[in-house]
Amino acid sequence: SFLEGKQDMVISKLEKEMHEASERLDFERAAALRDKLFSLRHISEEQKVLSVAGSDRDVIGFASSNTDTCVQIFFIRGGKLLGREFYIIEGAGEAELKELASSFLKQFYGIASMIPPEIIIETDFEDREIVEQWLSSKRGGKVRLKVPQRGEKLHLVEMVKENARLELMRFNDKLSGKEPV
Repeated sequence: SFLEGKQDMVISKLEKEMHEASERLDFERAAALRDKLFSLRHISEEQKVLSVAGSDRDVIGFASSNTDTCVQIFFIRGGKLLGREFYIIEGAGEAELKELASSFLKQFYGIASMIPPEIIIETDFEDREIVEQWLSSKRGGKVRLKVPQRGEKLHLVEMVKENARLELMRFNDKLSGKEPV
């Protein structure tokens, strides 16, 4: 539940359990729950609020070098960044971004357990409508692939692209034997 963006519900439940344990004089259990609550609140406060809309979306950006490409995904749930992943695609540095985007979406969401109603991606591609239909049928509800041109969503894509660039730099530094910065 916490990872699905339902932090308040989880925190309330743990608070109730902590008070009940305290009333039963089970102070060890109450202290363990207090520590969990502290950690969850800390994590919750650290999450950057990315959208007042409180929507669920994935944001995908790419960074390429001459030889490799990094794909970065931010998972936003309830308007908060809940996680991120990156993938290094070795040998794809010269690949056409449009082809890479289409191929990556099909592979990633082909095995994904959660598909949000909105996926923001930095580039349009030829079979976008077909991929949208496939994602919608897989999700069991409408999925929109958006390529922002301005505003908040473009800002999110730029942030994800910058993270992809940094991950690609770390990967290249690791390969060349340099210490990470």
